[in-house]
Amino acid sequence: MYTWNMIVNVIVSAIMVIEAVFALPFQSAVFFIDNEASVFESGDGMYTVIWSTSLPGTGCVTYTYEGEEYIVKDLQNSAVRTEDTVHSVRIPKAHLDHNTYTYASQQIGTRRAYVAVKGRTVTSKPVAFQGYAGQETIHALVLSDIHENPVNAQKAVDNFDAAPDLLVLNGDLVSYMTSELKFKQVLSYAHQFSGGSIPVIYTRGNHENRGTYGPKAVDIFKTSTRGQYFTCSYGPISLLCLDTGEDKSDDDWTYSGLVDSTTYVAQETEWLKTLTPDEDAAYRVGIAHMPNLNNRYGNNWIPLLTDLKIDLFVAGHKHRVNFEYQRQRAPFYQMLDGGKTNDDGFVATMLTFGGGKIKATCYDDQKNFVGEHTYEIKR
Repeated sequence: MYTWNMIVNVIVSAIMVIEAVFALPFQSAVFFIDNEASVFESGDGMYTVIWSTSLPGTGCVTYTYEGEEYIVKDLQNSAVRTEDTVHSVRIPKAHLDHNTYTYASQQIGTRRAYVAVKGRTVTSKPVAFQGYAGQETIHALVLSDIHENPVNAQKAVDNFDAAPDLLVLNGDLVSYMTSELKFKQVLSYAHQFSGGSIPVIYTRGNHENRGTYGPKAVDIFKTSTRGQYFTCSYGPISLLCLDTGEDKSDDDWTYSGLVDSTTYVAQETEWLKTLTPDEDAAYRVGIAHMPNLNNRYGNNWIPLLTDLKIDLFVAGHKHRVNFEYQRQRAPFYQMLDGGKTNDDGFVATMLTFGGGKIKATCYDDQKNFVGEHTYEIKR
């Protein structure tokens, strides 16, 4: 027997479907890819391909691997496709390295219990992706603290002659994460400096914790740990990517009692304790937004990174370059990578790996050579 509530729900659903059908031609006209895809490292030998569209829709990535075509869909869980404007698809690194991929989204006008109104599909051009190719010299571009200043960041990057093999976005790309629009800015910077054709490492800054979209953004990257921390590798380089949380205590008035970095960092610390050194790696690099490792919410990470035989730890947050950062003593090299300066300028860093050495070179947006330092790896 049908109840009155059931009848009302059916009528409301029918009205919404009819409205969506009539609105569909107009919505389809403004449905497009508004941020092209970037390929993010996400741990466990996996990449996450992320892009966005102007209106909600589905997402999928298509490629051919060893003669077989793969169409990998953006799923909320093991069964349901997403209907968002941000789309993320996790793919094995072996499938994507030195391969070509396309990505597509279909507009969803509305979805009810037993019917969905779908619009047009938009598809990217083929993207040629480059992973590690056995090169003796590897260049990693490191950018932190962009803080909505991509123009000057680009000017600084333009000083480097070598094209990067790997992009590291080391936190505080935006000043707060209050909406999906702010997250889309992160995607725009990732594509601006990677073109979707090289791997991207993204570590979360303290400012990207701030706002209602901050915790949602972490889920989009689909990391192996389900947090914004993981391990990955690029050829002979082993990378430990950490999330340093906020730069204030949880009870600071600015958070209104709505953060719990203490628990999050404690969980991350327990994860760190499960790791072992990558003995086969020629270079072991730690990356995190904030440099203070000796007291992360009561957790001292220096002994843990020492046990993992880290060669170099790279941080941002301070908005300056320091090749031999020694505020906290540690048996590994530490550096600050630059970022946005007080006068709205910008300093970019290129790390060059080769010959058992890591060379850090820095330029600013005014074409000034900021400095260079070479770290010799001693085993």
